[in-house]
Amino acid sequence: MSKLHIELYPETGICSILKADGTKVDLIPDEVTGVREAAGNAEALKNAVAEADEKFAASLTAEELAQLTSSLH
Repeated sequence: MSKLHIELYPETGICSILKADGTKVDLIPDEVTGVREAAGNAEALKNAVAEADEKFAASLTAEELAQLTSSLH
């Protein structure tokens, strides 16, 4: 079962990521690119998300990071 609800809006390039506990982060297009470039590297992926929200990035589990990578790659 998916841990994150991930929405990528092609018209704006913005990505919204919602956790099951209701916490949410919105990534601007440059941050989405950073997430895509960090695929396969958990630390780099957290750093890319931390550009938008450090607390949210720190809360991501390995499973959620893998889901994020597969969803945006």
